[in-house]
Amino acid sequence: MNNVPLDERRRYKRKPFVQSIKYYLPAPNRNGDRIYSYGDSVDVSEGGLGMITFFPLMRGDVLVFEPQVKINDLLAKSSVVRWVREIESNQYRVGLEFIR
Repeated sequence: MNNVPLDERRRYKRKPFVQSIKYYLPAPNRNGDRIYSYGDSVDVSEGGLGMITFFPLMRGDVLVFEPQVKINDLLAKSSVVRWVREIESNQYRVGLEFIR
């Protein structure tokens, strides 16, 4: 087990960022072409976004933002799910890494 705090292991420092995010999941393996959903961002860094959503995403899922997410000079078009944690029944906290 690693005793280094998570904040010290991150490549980028996270900052609070609250915004409603609309996205779709290309889903040929989930009974459809695309699955549309939304979430609320919690924080952001140069490398990614923390979000709460009601859709049960899986690690490795690719999300495409519609519209693109604009944060200062950063324009994010898509991301990959790096981790998922259920925080309440049918509510999930996810860590997203921007795809550049």
